[in-house]
Amino acid sequence: MSRVDELISKGKLKRAVISKDMYLKEFNISEKDLSSAKRSFEDQNYKWATIQAYYAIFHAVRALIYKSGIREESHAALKTALKELYVDVGIISAKVYFTLERGMDLREMADYKETYSKSGAETLITEVQKAIMEISLHVK
Repeated sequence: MSRVDELISKGKLKRAVISKDMYLKEFNISEKDLSSAKRSFEDQNYKWATIQAYYAIFHAVRALIYKSGIREESHAALKTALKELYVDVGIISAKVYFTLERGMDLREMADYKETYSKSGAETLITEVQKAIMEISLHVK
């Protein structure tokens, strides 16, 4: 049994009929979140820039997973679905997966431990922008 099938059986992922409008809406949210992250960075609000950059990649990956007819019930399940359905089979680069993973870590640190930095936010924004560009090739 694949990890995705296991998560479906546990209710962490769910099969669903998801319209193109819905997954494109999700992708558009990612682009807006990335723009917000850039503005927050320019305003020297590195905590929010980090959080918004993470949500930018989260929504882009969610759009991709939605396109596959799957909904997630957790951020960790979304990450697993990305890896198994797209990265492990060579559709999406491992760099996208690692950017999502790093973004999760940085967002949790910023949100829960008040730990964030200018360089962390800047690097994450740059990597998220690249990831969103790659994902756009498979969503749009």
